[in-house]
Amino acid sequence: MKNNISASLGLKQQELSQLLQVSRSQLSLYELGKRSLPLPAMEKLATLLTHSQKEAVNSESKNNIRVEDQIFLKKLVLKNNHQQLLVERKIIALEKKQNALATSKKLVAHLLKDESNMKKNELAFLKTIETKNKDIENYAVLLLQLELKKEVLAFEEKLLQKKLQSRN
Repeated sequence: MKNNISASLGLKQQELSQLLQVSRSQLSLYELGKRSLPLPAMEKLATLLTHSQKEAVNSESKNNIRVEDQIFLKKLVLKNNHQQLLVERKIIALEKKQNALATSKKLVAHLLKDESNMKKNELAFLKTIETKNKDIENYAVLLLQLELKKEVLAFEEKLLQKKLQSRN
């Protein structure tokens, strides 16, 4: 589907990129499968493809239903891909936070070994940080939830792709 979308719509890449409000290079990378488009651009592209395909479909009702199913499935695949991307970004951000908390926890534990040489305000500050570091367990649960969601989305994408291929 992604290969040479602009040509299949009868447009130059520059024209299609302007319609989608993305750069020509971004559209080119999308057509090559190396980059995704922003959600608004994907929705516009889905609309353009829908319209283009509706024009190309002959009047037989069987074919119309089949094309509409394919369009619907393609939209679902696009939405699924976008959701996977968002989940992946959340996982990366959460892993960074979790790693930072783990490092902080080790540092505080090391500093607290020498409590006798610390001032009260330093000790109170370290205890505050230590209390905040207990959130690391919450991050582990959230990370597990996101990883499960990512797996479910990947499985859903496989099902959608399989269904799309069976409709061709």
